Amino acid sequence: MRMIGPYTHEARIVGIHGMVGDGKTTLAKIIYNQLSPDFEECCFLSNIQETLEMKGVEYLQNQLISNILRRQWTDMSNTDEGIKMIKDRLCCKKLLLLLDDVNKKNQLNALMGKCDWFGEGSKLIITNKEVLNVIEVDCTYELNCMDYNKSLQLFSKYAFRRDSPLDDYLTHSRKAVGIAQGLPLALKVIGLSLLGSKKEKWDVILKKLEKVPHEEVSSKLKLSYEALDDRQKHVFLDDDSELFPEEALEVLQHMSLIKIGEKNKLLMYDLLRDMGQEIIRRDSNMVTEKHTRLWNHKEVFDLLITNPEK
Repeated sequence: MRMIGPYTHEARIVGIHGMVGDGKTTLAKIIYNQLSPDFEECCFLSNIQETLEMKGVEYLQNQLISNILRRQWTDMSNTDEGIKMIKDRLCCKKLLLLLDDVNKKNQLNALMGKCDWFGEGSKLIITNKEVLNVIEVDCTYELNCMDYNKSLQLFSKYAFRRDSPLDDYLTHSRKAVGIAQGLPLALKVIGLSLLGSKKEKWDVILKKLEKVPHEEVSSKLKLSYEALDDRQKHVFLDDDSELFPEEALEVLQHMSLIKIGEKNKLLMYDLLRDMGQEIIRRDSNMVTEKHTRLWNHKEVFDLLITNPEK
């Protein structure tokens, strides 16, 4: 990993993107921990989307000021008051700020606005590409999924508390790693769900995970989906040509929900595909006839036979 530097007189913005789940957060934490000894004040605001849904942007502004000034601050009555207070109180502080999972420009503006809000030499780390395209960023890091060997090692740490699988579980472990597709979040959650279990339970869990994503993994991935507008959600689920897909596909790519490969080939992690299918199932209360989209050829055939008018 290349360190970020050198320091400049202005605050610098670093962007980390390219992986759904907690891969971006993990790398950001590593960078944050390496850089923190060189700064007067540090603040790590994690899971911003979840916090916004539960407590609002004013709570995050209060958390930022309280962490930097090291004392509980008075709650802001509105966002504009919070912006003014951040600029007034933190303008002379050389700080390290990590904003994890910030999806909208207005959220970013409420927390860091411009670089001159903070003191000389400050560094700001952001873990979402969607907002990186609308602000001036000094450098970016694009993450790829973990390769097979590293995936197996990480999975083993959670499933066996060691760096490699038990010999009797090697085949099962390889299957689990294949399901996770190199996503650290999935490797961690699936590994923990199998920890201490017998092979019979592994068989049941892995068979289910081949068809239905793990609830905890899906809920984390769904945060990116929920940040989309209604039209973008439709494109994610269906790629509808009447919904201006070019713009929506660009957003989906920035959110790491899809990847556009060579010759404009559209790529998507199986875990995200499974999440989309599960959204459709739940929206229809698990009734196939009420699905807005079908992907199983047998279900399509059966529906056409029993309900030819559809």
